[in-house]
Amino acid sequence: MSSSKRPKRKAAAAEVFRQQNVMNLQEAPEEKLAGISTSEMADDEMPIQQQAQIGSAFGGMPPPAQMPERQAKRRAEPKPDIAASFAVKTSEELQLEKEPIQVRETGVLFWKRIIVPPNAYVVHTRAGRKEPVTLGLGLSFRYNPRTDAYLVVPAAMQTIGVVSNCISQEKQGINVLAYVQWQISDFSIAYRKLDFSDAADPLGIVNAQLREQADAAIKDKIATMSVEDVLTDKAPVIEELTRRLIEVTEGRVRGSKSAEAGLGITIVTVQIKEAFVSSRNLWENLQAPYRHDQERIAKISYLDMEEEIRTKQLATRQITETSEAETQVQIERVRQEKQTEALQLRLTEDEKRKQRQQENQTQQLQREQEMKLTQANAQAATQAQLDALARQQQIEAMEAERALVEQQSQIEQQRLVHEAQLKRAEFEHQQLLLQQENTQKAAELENDIALKLRESQAYIERETLLQQLQHQQAQQAAEIKRLQQEIRNLISDEALLKEWITVLPQLAESMPDIEEMRVLQMGDSNNHLATFLAQQGSLFNTLRQFLGNGKAEDSQE
Repeated sequence: MSSSKRPKRKAAAAEVFRQQNVMNLQEAPEEKLAGISTSEMADDEMPIQQQAQIGSAFGGMPPPAQMPERQAKRRAEPKPDIAASFAVKTSEELQLEKEPIQVRETGVLFWKRIIVPPNAYVVHTRAGRKEPVTLGLGLSFRYNPRTDAYLVVPAAMQTIGVVSNCISQEKQGINVLAYVQWQISDFSIAYRKLDFSDAADPLGIVNAQLREQADAAIKDKIATMSVEDVLTDKAPVIEELTRRLIEVTEGRVRGSKSAEAGLGITIVTVQIKEAFVSSRNLWENLQAPYRHDQERIAKISYLDMEEEIRTKQLATRQITETSEAETQVQIERVRQEKQTEALQLRLTEDEKRKQRQQENQTQQLQREQEMKLTQANAQAATQAQLDALARQQQIEAMEAERALVEQQSQIEQQRLVHEAQLKRAEFEHQQLLLQQENTQKAAELENDIALKLRESQAYIERETLLQQLQHQQAQQAAEIKRLQQEIRNLISDEALLKEWITVLPQLAESMPDIEEMRVLQMGDSNNHLATFLAQQGSLFNTLRQFLGNGKAEDSQE
């Protein structure tokens, strides 16, 4: 096998799946403008596009020779890149980018040796021998080009990407991206039952066969499931796909397994990576209930927030007005206390001033008495003995005067104490009156606040009742109109005819006399309008004559 050959590059299943999704997202608006629904697009046009893409991607079926002009135009237009979800390369993409197995041939002519890598199976046969000369993993051998042949197959686990375009139980298109991983378990059976003849890609045909098996199994299972089940629970699809692939690869039929029944390979794992609804409208409708539910929750939350803010504002307003009222009461109380302190200070100053005046008067009297005593002593020195009796009388008079002064001083002091007590009692009375007035003002303020709150609540309740009454009146008016319309609809043709007959005499009386009638006929002689007008004129004349005769007979009677 020549190492210079390179396998054809294939598009990975993830890339094909991405291109289909991009095409669905781009085609939906154009189909709406053309008047074609997305489901019709999925039923009519998608199979052609999918077959063309899958065939060109996997090297199988070529694209159709003649495609619709609009479809070719869409292919030529640039596609938006949504590869962000596929930014990391998958194992299938890395597997496709990998170089083929490097097998080295050494030696010349009939003395060649084949060097096989340790991660590859090899089978070496020779002419004239039924059994292989070399069979195993990573075995090198001598090779004679005239009589020998060999086959080298990778032993590593293989990944197959499956893009399945399915139809659900509700006849809706669903694109499914699945991955199947398998590995050779018994190469002695696998090389006899599987086709590894492609030198560039020995496992390509096996991968294509397993892909077809997996595609058929996925389509069969999804055909029995609803769209909701496919999108929410992929376990049934995985179980069905695993069961079918194991039956094919390992030869298990109805629970039994024979040694030679399998294909010599083992299914390692089966996974469903993505499932995408083909119809864009259907996908939006599936998402709508959750979105509407979240929108409803958001609106209710917004209304609750507004109600909470309104309640908080009212509470804050109440607290603010209450605190303002309390502050005013406290300010008034402090003002009264300061006035009381000032009054007490004035009373204290007056008492001190009066005491000082009394002390000054007493000192002045004492000085005057001392002066009088000095004079008396001077006179008494000259008339000591003669005036002894007079002096004694004078001393007694001075003592009596002093007693009188002291008595007047005590009386004045008692009067001042009595005035101070009266002023203190008056101040206490005024303080009590102020406290009562402040208490009354605080009570009135609280009553005003409570009254305002009750008025606001009553206003809100009245507005609510008024809105409910208006709504009920509107409903009743609509119901009355509906009943009147139903009554008008129930009037029969006979009742309308009777009413028309009742009105005809009034119409005939109000009509003017027809002195002359001219009928202009143009074109066709069978002019229905002219005939109708002539009939109506004759009918009105007959009615007028009939009504005139009836009135004349009534007048004669």
